Amino acid sequence: MDKQKQKAIERHNAALIDSMDPLTVMDRLCADIISSAEKECIKESSSIRRDRNRELIATLFRKQEELEPFESFVEALKEIDASHQILAEAILKAYKYDNGATEFEKVPKMSPSDVGETKYDLQK
Repeated sequence: MDKQKQKAIERHNAALIDSMDPLTVMDRLCADIISSAEKECIKESSSIRRDRNRELIATLFRKQEELEPFESFVEALKEIDASHQILAEAILKAYKYDNGATEFEKVPKMSPSDVGETKYDLQK
C-alpha cells in the first residue's frame, strides 16, 4: 500500500483497533485483497479483536498498490454500519488533507504589501 494511504489509516489507528469488526471487514474485502489463507491466519492470530485488527491492518499495508487495498478497505468499512462509515470518512478526509487541498480549498498566501495591489474583476 502507498505510504500516504498508510499514513491516513495510521492517523485513525487507535479508533480502528478499538472499534473495527475485523471479521466483518474481511468478509467485505474481495479475494484479491485478502486471501482465504490470510483470513484464517488473522482469525487464528488471536481471540482478541484488537489484535486481529492490528493483524488485518498490517496485512493490508503489505499489499501492492495495484490491488487498491486502501480503496477496498475504505469501501468495506462504508458497507458495514454507521460507526464503520464514520471511520471510513475520517480516513478519507485524512488522506485528502495529507495530499493537499483541491484548488477550490486552497487559500492563497498574500503578504501585507500584496493586499493593496490586489485587483478584483467584479462584474456589475
